[in-house]
Amino acid sequence: MKKNNIENILDFAVYKSARKEIFKEGQTDIGLLLYAPGQTTPEHKHSDIDEVFYVVSGQGTITINNEPMFIKEKDIIFSPHGEIHGFQNTTSSNWVVLQIKITLPKED
Repeated sequence: MKKNNIENILDFAVYKSARKEIFKEGQTDIGLLLYAPGQTTPEHKHSDIDEVFYVVSGQGTITINNEPMFIKEKDIIFSPHGEIHGFQNTTSSNWVVLQIKITLPKED
């Protein structure tokens, strides 16, 4: 078992959003997405990764398949592989999102 306190990794970058790894083991990769006001992650998709996003604090907009959706603290989103998604912090406060990535097994 591993333990980590997220207060120790809340280090917001000045010029772009940041991802801070918490745990990585096998097919699972857990990290924090840190967005200062105005920061974004461009829309993209993963062909081999399912993702879960949980808003730890703050609020922002996630765009899923070209549809913007406002999300706030305690909201949780599942983004299956192949789905296009992106993030934007349009507020004046920091936004912290827990990201859980699960890499799918390779098909034979």
